Amino acid sequence: MSLHVIFSFSLALSGLAAGYHGSNYSGRTVISQDIPQDLIITLERTVCFGFCPVYKLTITADGVVVFEGRRFVKQEGATIRSAISKERLKQLMAEFDRVRFFSLETNYSNDLRRCMTDSPSAFTSIRINGKSKTIKHYRGCKEPKFKEITELENKIDEIVNTAQWLPDKKAR
Repeated sequence: MSLHVIFSFSLALSGLAAGYHGSNYSGRTVISQDIPQDLIITLERTVCFGFCPVYKLTITADGVVVFEGRRFVKQEGATIRSAISKERLKQLMAEFDRVRFFSLETNYSNDLRRCMTDSPSAFTSIRINGKSKTIKHYRGCKEPKFKEITELENKIDEIVNTAQWLPDKKAR
């Protein structure tokens, strides 16, 4: 029996034994090998006082990526369609699971008096297996509890290769 089959079987059994297959358990969503048809992941980065790229990414269950460039991107006002592989999409789903997205707070901005001002925000959301959640993150706050959401935002950009639509950092 292959390792892949054993892993899939044990993952299914662990979810069924807990009674939570495909749903939230301790902040995790048990990810099956199949990509749910209702999967939608979004990442939106907002304005700052400066030249921060402003855009929205939408990734759907079939791997389609829609990049809406708003400001300080290579093509302002453009909507660009691309795609990622199923493997990359599964990596994204695993990242949401790793950070226990459904157990994270919905607002990471805390006391703005302790944060840098004029920084951008990021809105990260997922819809999967009939559940959805959106998290607002003010990026000027650097508290340790913000680590997971920051890593997730950056991982989404990395997996989708958002850099292809942004100006070189030297140009900013």
